[in-house]
Amino acid sequence: MDREEYIYRKLESLSPLNKALSQEMAASLGEWATIEEVAKYLKRHKNTIYDKVDGGDLLYRRIGPSILIYTKSLIFLLE
Repeated sequence: MDREEYIYRKLESLSPLNKALSQEMAASLGEWATIEEVAKYLKRHKNTIYDKVDGGDLLYRRIGPSILIYTKSLIFLLE
């Protein structure tokens, strides 16, 4: 199982509270968000978000020079 599949399975098994929180983040930020948007939303430094992306803790896509994060996966930063 690759990392992306693991994150999707983990998202499916969230508690009802965590599912609601992840949906709220997606409603606020949109389905995909940039590193800067996520850092501002979570009130964290963008290097912290880059570290989580590099560590494979978040689901993301690299589009040219930009990195877009699947906002529902942000719930894993709060655990």
